[in-house]
Amino acid sequence: MLAAIFSTLAVSGLLGSHGPRDLIALRSHRYLLEARREHLLADNATLTVTVRRLHSDNRYLERVVRRELGYARPDELVYKFTGDGNGASH
Repeated sequence: MLAAIFSTLAVSGLLGSHGPRDLIALRSHRYLLEARREHLLADNATLTVTVRRLHSDNRYLERVVRRELGYARPDELVYKFTGDGNGASH
């Protein structure tokens, strides 16, 4: 009788909730979350530098505005190329 109780407890502890199987799954999930957190921290640091530069560096701000919004100075000529860009002339 005592052996049956111990074996039931052992099976329940090994295969039931909060057992070693769940512990392994939780550790794996924790490692994934830690890797994601490190990636987000790196992205956040990059964005912080970008925001700081946008507030303090007028040349950087001008480059971003020109590149992303397509702005040009009044005395500049802007060339726009169309086509597939493979350099072949027809």
